[in-house]
Amino acid sequence: MTEAMETKAMETEAITIVLPVYGRPALLAQALASVLAQSDPGWRLLIADDHSPEETAAWLQAWRSGPAADRPVTHRRHDRNRGLFANLNAALAEVSTPWVLLLCSDDLLEANAVADLRRRRQEQPTAELVLSTFDSIAADGSPRPQESAHYHDLVSRHTALLPPERFVPQLLRLGSLNGNLTGMAFTVALWRRVGPFREDWRHAADWEWLARAAAAGPVLLNRTPIAAVRTHGAQLSDANRRSGHELPEVAAVVAGLRRHRLLAAEPRRHRWAARLMQFQLWNLGKRLLAGDRQGVGRDLAAIDRAAGLARTALVLLAWLPERWRRYRRGGSARLTSVSPSTLSSS
Repeated sequence: MTEAMETKAMETEAITIVLPVYGRPALLAQALASVLAQSDPGWRLLIADDHSPEETAAWLQAWRSGPAADRPVTHRRHDRNRGLFANLNAALAEVSTPWVLLLCSDDLLEANAVADLRRRRQEQPTAELVLSTFDSIAADGSPRPQESAHYHDLVSRHTALLPPERFVPQLLRLGSLNGNLTGMAFTVALWRRVGPFREDWRHAADWEWLARAAAAGPVLLNRTPIAAVRTHGAQLSDANRRSGHELPEVAAVVAGLRRHRLLAAEPRRHRWAARLMQFQLWNLGKRLLAGDRQGVGRDLAAIDRAAGLARTALVLLAWLPERWRRYRRGGSARLTSVSPSTLSSS
């Protein structure tokens, strides 16, 4: 094999880890260390810096000339802040390898992540999208309840290749399943074929894109955890919930799935939609109690379009005992962690 052929083969096997960045240098250091610690060297790293503050930009420059000096790392910094999903699309547009793996800057890759994905790709060459179970950790890195494992168990307890007609309904039955970008791996060809992430959305664009991508071909549900996803107070999802951006986007995804061609014959779709939207109605109620009435009419209309306001309210009432049990077990913070659809990208 010539040197040119070897280089091409390496590029075909390699995977680009795309890491969108905005601030958080302390957590970012841990994310980057987890990339350098990969047991399989077949990776490239693209750091997509969405015009972070100068402190983070300077830290990244020092890191690139230090621990990552001889590693395949590219750093792109926008001249203005574009938002998470616009930043992600811009990064994906310049990836040169066939496959990408997404990693948020406050999360960690397991040391076997690249190696495991290589094995999965070889075992299932028809799959263009791999959704992997992840471990959940708290702000300090300590273990948390394994939310993604719980919901993945409800789909398949073992690694499985799931056709669209089996996987897409799960996105309405169970929500976004991962609720996070970290650990999602797919081909650049798939991203181009189904279209980019919605750049006008802040919260649920990953869920909306996943629904489009899953309808285009089989999804490999990988039950080996390849990442650890951190829950902490500075998450973008928490800000989206407080600002009211979460509800209309979640409602739009739920409405689209309830009317999806792959759920047309599913009699439970209306109940599933109401179950997801009752979490949004609960959060809206908490906003009202806090004195925030901005956009209430818009949000109630969105809930009605997604699942029916009366049906959603009835499901919410039926859930009150369970909500109370969760509160007694884990405190008020767990009241909004009962469905992956209430989570979002870090």
